Amino acid sequence: MCLLLNCAQNGTGLNSTPSESCALFAESPTSVKCLKTFAYSLILLFSLLGNLAVVLIVAKNTRMQTTTNFLIANMAASDLLISLFAVPRELAEIFTGTRRWLIDGLAGLILCKFVHFFQDISTAVSIQSLVVIAVDRYRGVVFPFHSPLITSKVCKLVIAVIWIIAMGVHATYFYTVRLVVQDNKSYYTFSWAPKFEDRKTQEHYFIFVSIFLIWLPLCVILTLYARIVLELKKRNLTGSGASEMRRQRQREDMAIVKKILAIVFLFVLCITPITIMALLFYFMWDWALPCGMDKLMIAAKYIFYSNASLNPCVYFILNKKYRQGLKDLAKCSRFSQECRNNNNMTLRNMSTQDAVIEN
Repeated sequence: MCLLLNCAQNGTGLNSTPSESCALFAESPTSVKCLKTFAYSLILLFSLLGNLAVVLIVAKNTRMQTTTNFLIANMAASDLLISLFAVPRELAEIFTGTRRWLIDGLAGLILCKFVHFFQDISTAVSIQSLVVIAVDRYRGVVFPFHSPLITSKVCKLVIAVIWIIAMGVHATYFYTVRLVVQDNKSYYTFSWAPKFEDRKTQEHYFIFVSIFLIWLPLCVILTLYARIVLELKKRNLTGSGASEMRRQRQREDMAIVKKILAIVFLFVLCITPITIMALLFYFMWDWALPCGMDKLMIAAKYIFYSNASLNPCVYFILNKKYRQGLKDLAKCSRFSQECRNNNNMTLRNMSTQDAVIEN
């Protein structure tokens, strides 16, 4: 979504220069800069610590290493890219100016391309991981007596494929991300020229990414979960004589669905504002962000980035095993073998169901 974010904030399109824009390049008062710094620092803190904790909890506790938890850890790893690449860039631009790039020359250009590349594959990895979780849940609920479609070993291969696809889709950044010099200062911009028609190609690329990496996967996810919910309700209606164990399993399945859907809806809430702004920018505002829309653009961008810091909060709030894992991490000053054994013993005493089941 980097082209989506930065083209919109450029104000006058890919080929514009900082002097041509109206609102977003205006010097902000010190109080506004402090507020932005505080807001983005919160994202950085919660995203970095929260997602790192999620990855460590799954990596260090064998009882947590299920298909669903591997994919949640994969999402957490991708969200770490936001805290490592996107947020530091936003913090720097608060004080240096929009699209300002501090490192010149070839090294600066290479670094600029990689920063935008890595921060953007995060969204693609997250949405694909949610699709795979939905497929795995669908298989487990609708076809409970079939063997698992995605085992832990297969899941590792699936995760690798997810990253390869995300990198492949965003490999265009190594061509489109450019550095331009104005008043002896470097600024980054995006351009498909000279090999492609700039505007049309960018619009087509935006449509492609929006459909195949956002809205189509979301439709698949919601369709699968709707089917799961209908199946579970149908079993409740027809299974009055079912055993207590079966009813317990149905309750657990429904709990899983509710918790994963919370993550999905959070993703939708965070990505929808910036997507709407981009649609307006490309197809209604003629690649020129109206000066009066700058505050909405800033808010939409902040909401988008905040998803990386809110996800781990959802995991810890809705999941007992993740909360226990977080407590164990806090107790261990060093991640020694003894600490690992204690963590596994604690988790072993809890339900052996998938960790997402727990309240």
